[in-house]
Amino acid sequence: MKGNNIIINDGQITLYATDNGINATPKVNDNASIEVNGGTIKVTMGSGDTDAFDSNGNLFINGGTIDVEATSAFDADGTAELNGGTVTVNGGQITEITESRGGGAGGGFGGGAGWCC
Repeated sequence: MKGNNIIINDGQITLYATDNGINATPKVNDNASIEVNGGTIKVTMGSGDTDAFDSNGNLFINGGTIDVEATSAFDADGTAELNGGTVTVNGGQITEITESRGGGAGGGFGGGAGWCC
């Protein structure tokens, strides 16, 4: 799933991806972002240098139920916040998005840094 600004308010999404699962990229303007406010989302990633949620801008998880199976769950070039909802990464619930060295090239910290669990 790819777009400039991705906003998920409700519904059920199930993805299996061999590249980025949900990807915000600046195709229309420079303000790429992912915002999840609700819904049930399951993202399973194939092996490799891929991110379940990859924002070339900001990433906000405000609600919903998210289940990720991936080497790199989150990658954001801008702000990444877990403000609400239930997020499970590889079977364990997380309460914040912290910096990690997984995921795709780029990342807000240079050198391939990403955001993970």
